[in-house]
Amino acid sequence: MNETLFNQALQGALFAYVLLIIIAAVVALVIRGIVVGLAMIQDRTAEKAKAAAPTPVVVSVTPLRDENAEIAAAIAAAVYTVLGAHRLVYIGEAKPAFSWTGEIRSRLHTSHTPRLERR
Repeated sequence: MNETLFNQALQGALFAYVLLIIIAAVVALVIRGIVVGLAMIQDRTAEKAKAAAPTPVVVSVTPLRDENAEIAAAIAAAVYTVLGAHRLVYIGEAKPAFSWTGEIRSRLHTSHTPRLERR
């Protein structure tokens, strides 16, 4: 009885092992087929891309506009309209004043901040 149970277990194990090898081989072949198929599709799309006509390049005929020059011209026109014929010396960002007026302004602006109560 022991030999028959052992033989049955051995036969079952061998059958499972052979079945596992067959399934692994089938899965490997399916994966290989997928890889080959995708490579063929990629080669076809690459050939179509090479065969396609090159895209035309659009070149602008008008020169690039300088927006800063346009702003400066608008400011000069506004000054000329208000004051008459004057010459602009500098157009740019105002620099902070380091005189007593700047100090007073900074004190005034910081006086509006809420104070934290100390405990």
